[in-house]
Amino acid sequence: MASINLLIVVCLTYVAFLFLVAFAAERAAARGRGNWLRSPLVYTLSLSIYCTAWTFYGAVGYAARSGMEFITIYLGPSLVMIGWWWFLRKLVRVGRTQRVTSVADLISSRYGKSNVLAIVVTIMAVIGVTPYIALQLQSVTLSLSIFSDPTGTTDGGMNLVSAGFWVALGLSLFTVLFGTRNLNANERHNGVVIAIAVEAVVKLVALLAVGIFVVWGVAGGISEMMVRIDNSDIGQWQVDGSRWTALTVLSGAAFLCLPRMFQVLVVENDDERHLHIASWAFPIYLMMMSLFVVPIAVVGLDLLPENSNPDLFVLTVPLSQGQGGLAILSFLGGFSSATSMVIVATLALSTMVSNHVVMPIWLSFQGHGATVSGDVRNVVIFARRVSILVIIALGYLYYRVSGGSGALAAIGLISFIGVAQFLPAMIGGIFWRGATRVGALTGLLVGFAIWTYTSLLPSFGADIVLSSSLLEQGPFGVEWLRPQALFGIKGIDPTVHAVLWSLMLNTSGFIFGSLVSFPKPLERLQGAQFVNVFANSGHAHGWSGSAAQSEDLMVMAQRILGGAEAQKLFRREAQIQGHDRYLPEPTPDFLQRVEREMSASVGAATAHAMISQLVGGASVSVQDLMAVADESAQMLEYSNQLEAKSSELLDTARQLRDVNAKLTQISVQKDAFLSQISHELRTPMTSIRSMSWRNSSAVTR
Repeated sequence: MASINLLIVVCLTYVAFLFLVAFAAERAAARGRGNWLRSPLVYTLSLSIYCTAWTFYGAVGYAARSGMEFITIYLGPSLVMIGWWWFLRKLVRVGRTQRVTSVADLISSRYGKSNVLAIVVTIMAVIGVTPYIALQLQSVTLSLSIFSDPTGTTDGGMNLVSAGFWVALGLSLFTVLFGTRNLNANERHNGVVIAIAVEAVVKLVALLAVGIFVVWGVAGGISEMMVRIDNSDIGQWQVDGSRWTALTVLSGAAFLCLPRMFQVLVVENDDERHLHIASWAFPIYLMMMSLFVVPIAVVGLDLLPENSNPDLFVLTVPLSQGQGGLAILSFLGGFSSATSMVIVATLALSTMVSNHVVMPIWLSFQGHGATVSGDVRNVVIFARRVSILVIIALGYLYYRVSGGSGALAAIGLISFIGVAQFLPAMIGGIFWRGATRVGALTGLLVGFAIWTYTSLLPSFGADIVLSSSLLEQGPFGVEWLRPQALFGIKGIDPTVHAVLWSLMLNTSGFIFGSLVSFPKPLERLQGAQFVNVFANSGHAHGWSGSAAQSEDLMVMAQRILGGAEAQKLFRREAQIQGHDRYLPEPTPDFLQRVEREMSASVGAATAHAMISQLVGGASVSVQDLMAVADESAQMLEYSNQLEAKSSELLDTARQLRDVNAKLTQISVQKDAFLSQISHELRTPMTSIRSMSWRNSSAVTR
């Protein structure tokens, strides 16, 4: 059996190998020899970042606990890649034309480059991904401890809390050294991407190796394996329609909205034509990753003690059969899954924190923006390194507070629901020009609040964050506000409940807020650019500057892009303009280009604010002005129609009042006439009645 020391040596050797691969890839890219780095194969393999320790370990545990339901985690992304290829193409085109650096940057840029919106998305992303980082810490810690107890029934005497701390510290240092050595002008990390591609191969080979051993080495072949599956509860195809639908939608949404997935899917994309191959190649990769999940789960349930942890069957089954080498390979696959997720997720989140939180604060203390002394690049890099440490520390804190005892799949679903709250604002912003910043902000805040209340806080357990009485009876005894039976709807699965209410209220708030608010000019221009990206690629709002601002612009660009990169950009523009001097004229096209280059390093909102400090007013393209004018004309026509209808209604009401007055007058005349007739008739009748009485009295006498 492998010792813990041996595993540590294996991990360090593997990390060193990844460093060499990444270093070689970056050198090749710098020398212009890295065309192979931008191949469709590398891009497809980089998408495997979706397959984390949850997939490597947790999928088997999911199958052992819930049968075939684990398929939904693979089904959602596959349907997105195959059925939503047209949406992915538009998303990638928007990302490339707008030079977005993260999902927060995308949403911020769409809704008028609002930094408030970017901050909200960043905070939501950090909180939403925290359980996922805790999941990676838990998986690595448990996989280390299992080598001390191959049955998986105890912790083997290892202090899991202490081990979790050292794993978190190691991943923090690894990520800082691996991904923040410098500030890339386009926020693409060639070394990181190729390392992820290598890890994709490692974890696939490891999982396939364990699966092949289980089927042919333990079960005795395919036919015998099928008999075992048929005799197992896992082989019973039981479908809970609500859960399958909710989990499929949820996994598809998370595939688009997870910060790490957005990083590799959009930011790292070098050619949108790579989607052609990835649209069918990535679903094949997912199919291969899921190929032996059921056999491993079935054999694990048959061979291992009843109280064994099914999340660790990938390790414990080989160990129980004396296959120490295969177990080490499996451990390496799980380690690859965890480290790749942590690296890319924290890189994406640290980019969001530095661009949308740290940089705006730093600029607010710099009276003249980036034109004063100081190196902005150093500020950004330092902010990202600190952010990485803080983010992983939050993951470790969640791991400690939650006890680290939950099933891996359950923890992963909590994060999926959290990041899925970005979907309405993302899809609405790309397809609906009427979507506004107010609507996006309303939907995000409502969805985030519902997710926190119904999913995140209950995940810590009773009497840790929420009291048991609140969970069972609701706040202040109001049962219809119970976290997992909101609005009095009982009997729904907690995951389905959280997905249903959070996304439904999020979408409703987004639509309602957009309908009752009116977008600002820049927001409307950006909306036109996003919705009509294929028609207007490269035509975003521009700037107008003066020659006196060229030097300040150069200073700012050097501090953001770096001296060599900024000088290359300015020299190339000067040659295009036909100038012999070093500084080009600050034309609107050039200022727009500088803003986009800067936005790739510090975010669209920050870059926009920095350019605004220098050149002030903005100019817009003819296409955008025509689009806005057309929209304004339509709104004016609609307003005129409403005014005409209102005038008609007023005329009709006036006529009704006149008719009513006439009817009232006629009614009064009628009453007077009838009263007069009644009086005239009563007088002779009274006389006749009186004479008749006197005559009858005389006859009687």
